[in-house]
Order: sequence, then structure tokens, then C-alpha cells
Amino acid sequence: MSSEERVAEVSFNAQEETAIRTRLIRLQEKITEAKVPVVVLLCGPNGSGKNAMLEILREWMDQRRLNLHAYERRNVRQDPIEFRRYWCDTPENGYTGLFVSSWYSDPLTARSYGKMDDGEFHKALDRCVLFEKMLADGGAVLCKIWFRKSGKAQEKFLCALDDDPYESWRVMPDDWKNCRFAEKFDETTKMLLRYTGKPFAPWFEITDGSLSERVRSALDVFCTRVESEIAARAAVKPPKNKEIKLHKAAFLKKVDMGAALSKNEYNVLLPYMRARLNALLTEARNRGKKVVLAFEGPDASGKGGVISRLASSVFVRDCTVFPIAAPTKQELAHNFLWRFWDRLREQNLLTVFDRSWYGRVLVERLEHFATDAEWSRAYDEINAFEKQLTEGDTIVVKFLLYITADEQLARFKARQEVAYKTWKIGDEDWRNRDKWDQYETAFDDMIAKTDTKYAPWYVIPDNNKKFGRIETMRLLCERLEKVLDYVPDLPKPDLPEKAPRKNGKKKN
Repeated sequence: MSSEERVAEVSFNAQEETAIRTRLIRLQEKITEAKVPVVVLLCGPNGSGKNAMLEILREWMDQRRLNLHAYERRNVRQDPIEFRRYWCDTPENGYTGLFVSSWYSDPLTARSYGKMDDGEFHKALDRCVLFEKMLADGGAVLCKIWFRKSGKAQEKFLCALDDDPYESWRVMPDDWKNCRFAEKFDETTKMLLRYTGKPFAPWFEITDGSLSERVRSALDVFCTRVESEIAARAAVKPPKNKEIKLHKAAFLKKVDMGAALSKNEYNVLLPYMRARLNALLTEARNRGKKVVLAFEGPDASGKGGVISRLASSVFVRDCTVFPIAAPTKQELAHNFLWRFWDRLREQNLLTVFDRSWYGRVLVERLEHFATDAEWSRAYDEINAFEKQLTEGDTIVVKFLLYITADEQLARFKARQEVAYKTWKIGDEDWRNRDKWDQYETAFDDMIAKTDTKYAPWYVIPDNNKKFGRIETMRLLCERLEKVLDYVPDLPKPDLPEKAPRKNGKKKN
């Protein structure tokens, strides 16, 4: 094998090496100082310079702020939720993530082998573009480098590796197969680069020269791209947020805040609802499905009580509940959706979020923790997040538990008077109460823009806690029955009166 074909023998003269290494380290300092996440894609066939570039970056950059992610080609689609692994692996602010065998690998291979037609191919690429757009909008700098190499050059390189007893381990069975399809891969690559090269995530092609020259060019592309993006962002003045414009909440028109259940009705219905929900969740598991629930609502709206009853419908090992508080320092250093993807790395049968990703368009909007541009585009980003979940193996259902302002005041006072409930009430709860009308408008916008067929919202009147708990379970069961096309064979409970019953009194 010639020296130019071995990664270990990419060579620069002493002056070149010093200049490149200095530039890389200074670039990392700029990345850290600017607190931007950098995503680098290294793509191309074996021997094209991709791996040589990777080794240079790993050796010459500070490894403490460099994360490498390479995915086994045969297992790229093992996760039914396609982009979960990529979301979880995105770098935090100030770090650089190197991705080999990225989100483009699967559509490229499938289309080149004839296992995916052009329509499916472009749909897959649309998902890649959307993912990158969300990263870029969240502040990430994307640098995508594609190393081109002809079929003949690939074959020569693989033969040289095969003939070397110390290097033959680097040749994978897929390498030879891909080499035989080199012409088709080249055609597909050209389509891919044209379709997915965007201003926020352009492609840089490395085509000519020796291995050292190709790596030198790629290193210059990487440094120049990131340096220019950091400089451009530093020149932009931070925008000023506008005050929220109040409007009448449309979602309240269909909500009967006087809905109630008696204690007897509740005690009869609860065991039935538990058994019904358990049967549906068991059916979901048998079909390889998972269920994710998101709960939002004003303070003291009863989310904890409802979630407790839902969780009691399955064994403890089958349910995970995430109470979502303010993001940690690490979470703030990522895209706002990262902490939810991270919690969904290993999904249980039932995953419940007590407050959720909707904090972006609720508290972060009202408290100006997010800019107007950030929370405004979050509706589409959230829809995309939920669509990715539902296109995998997950059923997503969302509940807004709602109470009147008078009921909230009564519950706040009750919490102050009961020793074991005082921890539930604090100064921030009272301060949020002053923004009741603003939250009502934000809830209305949230429902109007994110109530979808694949991840619907249900508004639960919860002035009467017993009604709220049973109604939530009933609507969840109906949604699961519709999605699964399955109705459990359970005897209906014998009620003294038709339930749920409405009256003008609140019974808690």
C-alpha cells in the first residue's frame, strides 16, 4: 500500500503542521467562548480521506471538548424512532460533535441498492433537512464535508488493505458491496448533495488531490466555516422581546368548568378505568408500541393527582414519570428539546411528563427566557418532535388540566393551611397567578398550533378533581382504542346514575 493511502501516513511539513494545529486549538477556544455547538459531518467511502480527517481532528484537537459519534451501519435503523440517537448525541454549547455514518447513511445506501424509490428518498432527505434546520435555528453551526472517490480508486484502496495483514481488518463486507455499486452511489450522492445543501447547512465537497491534500483542504473548510459563522453571529445584536398580546381563549368555549362526579360514582368508575387502561396498555406492548403522555395546566390544576391514578393502572416497572422543573446548566447548553429526547433514550411502556416541552411556549415565552423568534418557531419544532415519536413506535397524547382562577385561589389557601402540603406553594406560584390572563392566551395559542391528528390535545375541566381524574382516563382510553383499533372485553360498571353527572356544585 502506498503511503498516501494509509491514514497514519498523512503528512505535512513541520511549518504546515504547526499552523494547522494552532488554528484548530484557537478555533476551539473561539467555539468555547462563543458558546455555540458545532456539528461536523464527515461523509464518503472508505479511503476517501474521511477517516484520515477524523484521526487528525482526534489527535490535534482538545479531546475534552470533542465528541465522536460513529454508528454501526447494519444497526442504523434498529431504533424505530429514526432521529432519537442523533438528537441525544448532539453536542452542547461550546463543544464540537464529529459524526461518521450519519443520518444520511441509510437513505443513501437504500436508494443506491434500489430498496428506496426517489419519492421515498426525498422524503427521507426532508427529515434530514428538518433535523438540521432545527439544530441551526437552535444555534448550532453545521459543517458537512463529503469526500468523493471514484469506484476505481475505491477498489484500488480496498485491494491494498486486503493485501496488508496489518490493515485487512479495516475492510468491512459492505465496503466491497458498496464498491460494486459505486456508479449508483455516485449518482445518488449527487442528488443528495443538491437536495440537502442549504444556507444553514451547506455541503463542502472534497474531490481532488492526494490524501494529504484532501485532508488539508477539508481542515481549511472546517476552520473557515466555523470561524465565519462565529464572527457573523457576534455581529448580530440580540433582539428585544415584545409583550404578549392578550386574546379571548377559544379552547374554553367547549369546556364545562362545572362538570363533576359524586364520590360514589368516582369509587365505582376508578377500578373500571384502571382495568380498561391496563388492558389497552398491555395490547400496546403486545404490538411493540409505547405511550407518552404530556400534562400541562395552571399551578394547582391537579396534574399530580391525575398522573398518580394513571400510573396506578400499570405495574411500577412499566411506568416512568418525569416531573419537569427548570432546566439544569447542562440542559440549557443544548437545544431545548434535547432534555426530552434524553429522557426518552430508554422508553418504558408508559412515560408521563408532568409539564413538558411545551414550557418553551408557556413559561419561557411569558418570562422572556426564550426570544420571540425562539418560542414562535417552537410550535413547528414541537410538532416535528411529536411526529418523529409517532412515526416510530410511540403513541403521544396531551392533556391540559384547567381550573378557574377562583378554584386556584381556594387550592392555594388550602395548601397553606395543611402542613404536608405547604411545600406545594411558594412565592413563584403567587407571582404566576398575576399572569393568569397571559397564561390563558399562551394555552390557547399552544392548542391552536399543536393540536394534531397524530398527537391530539384534550382539555380537562378539573374544578372537580374526581371528574378530572376519571375524564382524563376515559379520554386516554378512547384515544388508545382508536389508535389500536381494539376495545377491551370488560363489563361496564353499574352506576346508580348516568356518569359523568353535571351539577352546579364542586365536589372534591
